[in-house]
Amino acid sequence: MKKALLTASAFLFATVAYAASSQTTEPKAPVAVKVKADPLAGLTMDQQMELCERLETLKTQSKPLTPKMQQQLKACQAMSMDAPSDTAPDATQDR
Repeated sequence: MKKALLTASAFLFATVAYAASSQTTEPKAPVAVKVKADPLAGLTMDQQMELCERLETLKTQSKPLTPKMQQQLKACQAMSMDAPSDTAPDATQDR
């Protein structure tokens, strides 16, 4: 009885150890692909505004933009679209 219990315990621990090792060997690359880095990360607000202004100027001048510059420009446009507007709602302006 003691040997059977010892054998069953050893089998249980071996199964758990094998399952744990197979879970840690999975590649983590698909997770990293889903996460996109902020193209404006590491810049102060003033630097971001200057960069956005320069990119807008290059775009209006029809200058070619690198892929990184295009990502930064999209981030700038998204940032400006999310900014709250300073205008009051229509119901407030009617009063």
